[in-house]
Amino acid sequence: MARTTPPTVDGVLADLRERGYEIDRPEGRATPAAVATGGEAPGARTDAPLAVEPLGDPAPLYLVARLADAARNGRVPLLVVDEGDVDAALDVLRPPLLVADDTDGRRTFYTIPDRIRLTDGSVACVRTDGDFTWREVAAGGLAAADSTPDLVLETAGETVAAFDGVDGLTCPGPVPDAFPHRYEWGADKRIHVFDRDGEVGRYDGVAAMKDNAYRPVPLPLVPEHHVRENPDLAHRWLVATTDGQAATYHTA
Repeated sequence: MARTTPPTVDGVLADLRERGYEIDRPEGRATPAAVATGGEAPGARTDAPLAVEPLGDPAPLYLVARLADAARNGRVPLLVVDEGDVDAALDVLRPPLLVADDTDGRRTFYTIPDRIRLTDGSVACVRTDGDFTWREVAAGGLAAADSTPDLVLETAGETVAAFDGVDGLTCPGPVPDAFPHRYEWGADKRIHVFDRDGEVGRYDGVAAMKDNAYRPVPLPLVPEHHVRENPDLAHRWLVATTDGQAATYHTA
């Protein structure tokens, strides 16, 4: 979905004032549109301050950024979206929060466009025309309930990378042979693609590399890697829409 202009928050702020909230409009690019304190939250969800955030795109990457920022600052996120974006936002936010699927404690993750940097400075890629799926599987193929699940990357019905859990992708990052292919910019200002045995291609740019089916691997959105502080506040999210007058709220 293409990013659009965020909706106005005026109708929601008017409704919050009627609920007894005091509204502050902080200045600065890294602040929410408004902070509401002291009122009665819709559905009595929380007595914490509300970070009122207009959202022009309900993609998981933008949602998790708003949730993490609000929680880090001790606030509950109140996301204002267009009516047409409500279902997409709720699909990501409703339990399991920020996870595409959770079956028997094994999660399937959304992906975000961040690249995976390897320990030698190159970037992970896979030769495929299929979609990427990051998901957890039972550790070592065992169904032990108390084991930390492994993490696998699948595409075109094939497992192409595997790690001992989601932390296998955190700093310092995977080793170069963790993925079937990797790429880097060379001194000749071209992209050089390698498999585990050596160089397999050179391209003038990422688009040309993709035209030959070598695609950068997207990072899985692992909720606990993004919402590190006060996750309980993130779980108390509210989604609001307004027709210019009345406000409608959605919760988990």
